[in-house]
Amino acid sequence: MVQQRPTTQPPKGFTVWQAAELGVAGRDGRLTWHRTRIEDFSPDGQRVVVGWPMVQLAYVSAHRGDLVYLGATVPDDALYVVACEVVAAVLEPQARLVLAPVGPWERMQRREHCRVPVTLSPQEVLLLPAEGDPQPLKGTIIDLSAGGVRFRSPQQLRVGDRLALRFTLPGSAQPIGTVAVVRRVAPVERVDPPRWDHGCQFERLDRRTEDAIVRFVFQRQRELAKQLRDS
Repeated sequence: MVQQRPTTQPPKGFTVWQAAELGVAGRDGRLTWHRTRIEDFSPDGQRVVVGWPMVQLAYVSAHRGDLVYLGATVPDDALYVVACEVVAAVLEPQARLVLAPVGPWERMQRREHCRVPVTLSPQEVLLLPAEGDPQPLKGTIIDLSAGGVRFRSPQQLRVGDRLALRFTLPGSAQPIGTVAVVRRVAPVERVDPPRWDHGCQFERLDRRTEDAIVRFVFQRQRELAKQLRDS
């Protein structure tokens, strides 16, 4: 069965020659953003060509098969970001990167960490009130980075709520226990019964746990890029 590519139509107002930024991950999983511009893109959004940024007279490290993030601000709207695979790096006649989006454009803030979609059922989620006993919650982790998670739940939480999370990464036997703070809340559209997505930021991670998440995220990104090439 042939796997269909994700919908990658750019946001309205996306134009050639507009300023953009390219997010490239370092070994610690953090993104460094570099200024560039949109030089061309296909009508269906499956290919986007950008200038190849330079830092201190050297081109930013970006090779075929790498996962990068492209950010573009639409005038009078917002910043949009999409994860992309580098499908070609061209030096002549101009230094350019040819990118293939691997997911939808998202209206969001630039991310300091790479994130990947997942479906994880935590062993435990507790709402930690300022006073009183912790309250158990139901829900699913639907994306993950070294900076936090997106937690989907039938219960609507509030910005500032603190959650104790306990979950296990695929392929690992060691559970991760951490505390995360709700930073964003949004309803999930067209679902019944209702669900809410909660963007949560980890309060702190020890270095060993952070490294384990970074390794998992990079592995998941490589799997997504392979799925794109094989589709």
